[in-house]
Amino acid sequence: MSPFQFGLDIFSTSLGLLVIFLAILFFRRRRHYRLPPGPAWIPLVGNIRELTTDPDLRIPLRRLQKKYGDIYTLYLGPIPTIVVCGYDAIKEIFIKRGIEFSDRPAAVLPTIILNGGKGVISVSGDIWKNQRKFILVTLRNFGFGRSKLEEKIQTEVKLFLSEIGKFKQTPFKMMPLIQTGAGNVISHLVFGGHFNHNDPRFKIMMDGFESFLHYATAGSLSIFMPILRFVPGDFFGIKSIANKLQVIKDFVNDLIEKHLEKFDEGNIEDFIDAFISEMKKQNDGEKKHFHKYVIYHWNNITLFSTYTNQFKTLIFIRLSSEEYLAAIIMDLFIAGTETTSTTVTWASFYLATRPDIQSRIFEEIKANVGTERLPSMQDKQSLVYTEAFIMEVLRFCQILIISVLHAPVSDVWIRGFHIPKGMQMFPDINSVLSDPAVWGDPENFRPERFVSEEGTLVKPDEFIPFFTGRRNCLGESLARMELFLFISALVQRFEIMPPEGTTLDIKDVDGIFGGTHAPKPFYIRAISRQAKEMN
Repeated sequence: MSPFQFGLDIFSTSLGLLVIFLAILFFRRRRHYRLPPGPAWIPLVGNIRELTTDPDLRIPLRRLQKKYGDIYTLYLGPIPTIVVCGYDAIKEIFIKRGIEFSDRPAAVLPTIILNGGKGVISVSGDIWKNQRKFILVTLRNFGFGRSKLEEKIQTEVKLFLSEIGKFKQTPFKMMPLIQTGAGNVISHLVFGGHFNHNDPRFKIMMDGFESFLHYATAGSLSIFMPILRFVPGDFFGIKSIANKLQVIKDFVNDLIEKHLEKFDEGNIEDFIDAFISEMKKQNDGEKKHFHKYVIYHWNNITLFSTYTNQFKTLIFIRLSSEEYLAAIIMDLFIAGTETTSTTVTWASFYLATRPDIQSRIFEEIKANVGTERLPSMQDKQSLVYTEAFIMEVLRFCQILIISVLHAPVSDVWIRGFHIPKGMQMFPDINSVLSDPAVWGDPENFRPERFVSEEGTLVKPDEFIPFFTGRRNCLGESLARMELFLFISALVQRFEIMPPEGTTLDIKDVDGIFGGTHAPKPFYIRAISRQAKEMN
């Protein structure tokens, strides 16, 4: 027998044993817990087949909800997952009982290759509470949600408009321009820096984040089987994405190192400085957000003990505070850049394809703000239709089809079902934002649904594009501010149109379903309104 054949036999035998182990494990688990109903699953691959019947993830999700109800069980790879649909169920579980369901499940592959399950998005318990509190307090000190931050955003808005003007009516892609603008807002807060629109470092960063988010979709088997990253070769593209992210990590670590070298306690200029300052105040053994030793309950590894309830296994991971800082920075860049840039790109598509809507937005801005100065946050109350348009983009395009995974902090009963501690659950945001019972005609793009008969803005409880509850999006207030300032300024200064002699169709643009729902690349033109009036 050749060495190659011997190795192949060993691999096949190991894979077979793994399948048998997982089958026994999860069939055994069904005896211990009463899970919601769901489709039959195949050991190892789970219900991937059901989720890949259509390239649009929303279609199989709606089909499964119709068949199994608002709470059902899917196996994503070998991992059981509780899907929660509809506003009533989401409200019941993640708002009314939010404390019970505020944990994150054990790290699946995306969080492993992104930040090793550290940062603020992926962690649970006291670590998450302390990290989130520190981040919010610190960012507020640097103007988060205040006029000081608006000034920085307006600086980026002006540069954004200037870059668009350079195309002089020739077709261009919106995504790279708005990524730089939104990314620079985060850069100001995090490290007091700024990227030029043609900076190759920033392009590498955005390419890495985009690859990661487009990969992070429930339809990929490897996401829920982290062990596959050790398989020789790169069949699943894991190593390629990890290499791209490593370039970003190296850049972030270099930023941290430079801040450590020049750190001055009396001159705290940005988030990194503030973190270093707080880090120096903590003792290594304290159980706060900068402690050196973190106790991690990794349910994916301790499945057998979790399901039998006979004992618990604790994994001690030695972490440096710098590692946590690097992970938080990665989280902030993703949360603060991707949602905003994707939403503005979708908005530019609907501005180009719905001139009636674009004209109404412009007339509202012209009547209430004029054209001499840029719109400000003080103008938001008077620009009702403009804000309604932004809300409809968020609802209709659904940047987040599903929310970040949640998990119960302990064994719980919900609607007659027994859900074990640590089991991953994902809230189906699409089921709410596309619910005919709520919106009447959810399939139509109609900003007027958010405007009352009296002309005031209407925000239904079911409008949850950033999710809701204890673990809603950390950067929601920043994203809303950016969306309003960038989009209103864009319409004020430019008329957005398709490339000359062409049309844009949603069938050609929709969509890329990964960590976010992004449009496929497309081109638009921007006609200067000032130049148009002069002609």
